[in-house]
Amino acid sequence: MPDHPVLPPLRHLLDQANLLKRLPRTGWLLAGVPRPESIADHSFGVGVLALFLAEWVNQDPAGEGLERPLDVGRVVILALLHDLAESMLTDLPKRTSQLLGQEAKHRAEDAVMARLLAPLPGGATYQELWAEYDAGSSPEARLVKDADKLEMVHQAIQYARQGIQGLDEFRQGHSWHYRASQLFFQFLCDSA
Repeated sequence: MPDHPVLPPLRHLLDQANLLKRLPRTGWLLAGVPRPESIADHSFGVGVLALFLAEWVNQDPAGEGLERPLDVGRVVILALLHDLAESMLTDLPKRTSQLLGQEAKHRAEDAVMARLLAPLPGGATYQELWAEYDAGSSPEARLVKDADKLEMVHQAIQYARQGIQGLDEFRQGHSWHYRASQLFFQFLCDSA
């Protein structure tokens, strides 16, 4: 049996990430969606969308209010990390987060990310990147936040096409960091 200090924490991380495949998105459950997507399904969609949304924004960064193009690699890393804490906390629906308060939710997520990432090579860097996403403190983080909401809107439209009613709350009340995000949101809604 191989022996290396990285092996147990790496397996633990993968075990936790694997849970995301089986954990449903709670907001969909509460809205009455039978067999809703998993957190991993959502995270994959966010990753793909964030990648190509970043490429779109980078076609005209100044037009999007940026001083420099987005770091697409950083965008993808942030998208991969964005819901990893939910492997232990589960997907807290909006109403639960509001009751707990954003500060309590952020502290819990930060503790989970530290537990998962600290023992790994580069773990401190990835903890910092997750904190960047959580705070929305970089252009890349703000793009991933847009992609997170856009993927949810897209999923709501997909469920509506399957005949599921009462999902308007998932399509309303959004603000966008990028013109490209706003355009894509409008396109999604107009073509629903």
